[in-house]
Amino acid sequence: MSTDMYGVRVLNVDPERLRVRLQVLVVYYDTGSRTHIPLPDEEPGTFLHFLWESSRWHSARADGDPGTLGQLLTTDDILNYEWVDTNARRYISWVRRTATLNDPPTEEDWGNLYDFYYERGGAWKDEDLLVQAEYEIRVTDRRWLDHLTKGLAWGSASFPLHGDSWTAEDAPHLPDLSEPAYILRPFATTTGSTEYDHVEHLHFSDDGAYLAVCSDQGRVWVYDTSDWSEKAHVNAGDEWLVPLMMWVPGTHVVVVKGYFSADEPEEEVQWAYDVDLGEEVQVPFQRGRLRSTDGVHRLSPNNGGEGGYDLHGEEREPSRRVSHSDGAWDPIQCKTFSGDSSRLFLGAQENLYVVDTVKGEVVDKVMDASERLFEMAANPDGSYLAIGSFSRKLGYLEFGERRPHELCVWRMEDKRIVLGHQFRTYIDALAWSPTDGRWLAVGLEPIREGEFHSGNTEIAVFGMGPALGY
Repeated sequence: MSTDMYGVRVLNVDPERLRVRLQVLVVYYDTGSRTHIPLPDEEPGTFLHFLWESSRWHSARADGDPGTLGQLLTTDDILNYEWVDTNARRYISWVRRTATLNDPPTEEDWGNLYDFYYERGGAWKDEDLLVQAEYEIRVTDRRWLDHLTKGLAWGSASFPLHGDSWTAEDAPHLPDLSEPAYILRPFATTTGSTEYDHVEHLHFSDDGAYLAVCSDQGRVWVYDTSDWSEKAHVNAGDEWLVPLMMWVPGTHVVVVKGYFSADEPEEEVQWAYDVDLGEEVQVPFQRGRLRSTDGVHRLSPNNGGEGGYDLHGEEREPSRRVSHSDGAWDPIQCKTFSGDSSRLFLGAQENLYVVDTVKGEVVDKVMDASERLFEMAANPDGSYLAIGSFSRKLGYLEFGERRPHELCVWRMEDKRIVLGHQFRTYIDALAWSPTDGRWLAVGLEPIREGEFHSGNTEIAVFGMGPALGY
């Protein structure tokens, strides 16, 4: 017998409107450590499992009737968590938590709670003490609700997953991660040794006409985003120990220069290439580690004791120190400007900071945003943020010894992950086209032995607008 994680009760059901309201109670606790399984978030996978269970156990339809979830989906389907993450939205349009009770339990409550609770006659012992919440669910077909009646209750061995929870309003602004629109293979046109080489940077030109790619060994490719043909393939030289790349503001000139740290001045040496002319050129030195799309704001590391950055213009001084963690040491690992330059996003190992570029001040933050943040890119107005991070799904997906990255898209209005895609690779670079936000480019680095950092990086280009899937 499986251990129940939740108790589920139907509070109201309206098949005509494709809606059901559920009460979900936490029925699994560890009273010794004062912990419990968390309430489900608003992703649909757990609720698909709830409805599937109820259909299997409580449907009055004949066993051979294909019209219920219990008949359409097999046990193998519902226990394939990767399949559920990908396909739950075919059956559940959205989930909203409308009320929460007893979360977290008080010390007095903990003294009265047990580790396990099981459904008996449609109820659970100590219901008034249990952590619980109410949810509104909208499904895609009334058949998924036809078997439900008000008051129906059951125990569930399901647990929270990390599926998508975007809405129809989000959809036009989000990349369709189900299938790349294009796959770019920059090293396929390279001659000579590619040992240790991989994609280090991706940057769209300010007008979105080109995507520039820079490798660890100073190779540069430029792609025309109108048809994704290779416009240029040149070598910036191998003297850059760690190359940095940026576009000259308002032009189609791409620059490569050397990495610099907070305790040394930036050496004013660079390589520049005019994509339209097809030749190397001389341009004013492009200062900083990163710049905003309009070129007004640039970013350089500082010695402020936080592992952070200063905002400045084309000249290093005057600068504005961005105090992102109130003086505590929280070194920034990745950063990006929104396409309209109004926001700067700073990602430490675990924490995410949002900076108003005009004020130079942190205006929002997400603590413990991820176990590890690696790369990020913002859409034009900063309302959505793509982040390459450690997978949230290691607890229920099998990867063996390797630990690939997941691409998560955050809706910054409420700081929720609304879209995710589990890759079988590392994510080495991200870029979101800054003007129309039409493209998201993702540098994918193999983790297989013999292919890692050996000129095998691919760039997946995703267009906007996820398919609804039904």
